[in-house]
Amino acid sequence: MAAPVAAAAGNNEPEHNNDKPAAALHGAESWGFNSAGQLGNGATDDRDTATTVHIPEQVLTVAAGDSHGLALLANHTVKAWGSNSSGQLGYGVSGKGGQAEPGTVAGLGNVKAIAGGGAHSLALLNNGTVMAWGLNNRGQLGDGTTTNRDRPVAVTGLGAAKVTAISAGGLFSLVLLADGTVRAFGDNSVGQLGIGSVDTDPHPTPVPVVLGGAKIKAIDAGPTHGLAVTAAGGVKGWGDNSSGQVGTGNQVTPQPTPVDVVGLGGVKVKAVSGGEGFSLALLTNGKVRGWGSNADGQLGDGTFVSPRLTPVEAVGLTGVTAISAGIGPGGMGLAHSLAIAAGTVKAWGRNSFGQLGTGGPTTTSINVPTTVRTGLSKPKSVAAGQNFSLAS
Repeated sequence: MAAPVAAAAGNNEPEHNNDKPAAALHGAESWGFNSAGQLGNGATDDRDTATTVHIPEQVLTVAAGDSHGLALLANHTVKAWGSNSSGQLGYGVSGKGGQAEPGTVAGLGNVKAIAGGGAHSLALLNNGTVMAWGLNNRGQLGDGTTTNRDRPVAVTGLGAAKVTAISAGGLFSLVLLADGTVRAFGDNSVGQLGIGSVDTDPHPTPVPVVLGGAKIKAIDAGPTHGLAVTAAGGVKGWGDNSSGQVGTGNQVTPQPTPVDVVGLGGVKVKAVSGGEGFSLALLTNGKVRGWGSNADGQLGDGTFVSPRLTPVEAVGLTGVTAISAGIGPGGMGLAHSLAIAAGTVKAWGRNSFGQLGTGGPTTTSINVPTTVRTGLSKPKSVAAGQNFSLAS
């Protein structure tokens, strides 16, 4: 979980000067596409520079779904904003369009981690249980049903197992258990549950990911693929591999059984992030490597060569502490990436809506990490959604 960001008391008044971020006061910032209010700044116009998310409380960390944002607060409650088409904001209502002002997720406390999916959300509680809400057409909430939920419900079928990490994909979810195993639930149409087979049935109850006995220390779900960091520092991938995002060195798809990512020899990984057709890995030496789609330069290697079937290094990134791989138009492999490097927010890739935060007038894609000017004195977390960005 991200460390706290200093914040003072404030309010949600609309007279915030959004051109002058005040994150030291409010704790979170945003930029990019904003048609559903996913920037949380009280408006719905796109922004190509950082704007303040209207949260007066202290923010610990942020998460992004396709078109909604989440913030974990220092009091261990959660704020949500943006699209609420399927109840993914957890307010107790759904289908009301965009919500540009953050509101409190109903009945949720003692939260230690959050995750945003396509149109659903997850929260990990301090006692090791998981709550979920939003779209549930494929069982991605893990409550044993396919009924949408506009308030948090408990993920079932885990018994007494304690969850230590969560991640939400497009229509599926992953949870990491304290014993180093992984469970998955939701859609499996391209093998994204990692159970060794593909099917079109919903999976509303958690099932074991087939990891061949490997112990896992970190997970992440892309829109249609899964990633896991092993205790030895390697990476396993599974699911949709149409752009090489699973890391097999080819584009054979689907890959329903987790396989080792090739080309990472000699380095160790501590975190991963799955984006639209691509993957990023944060190495223990503070550098970043990526593989898969690179049509918008989202791998940050200084080229637009795509796909990259083996890992390439992002140019000039050192001292990286956080990464996030973004989402673009479904299945097109167009996206952007974010990182925190040496205490500075960096962005690269697709920039069609200002999601790189570099300011106008250009919205041209950038294939090397570029500094985002924010008001965050010590950024701790970043989250890349569908053409928008969050940082805290």
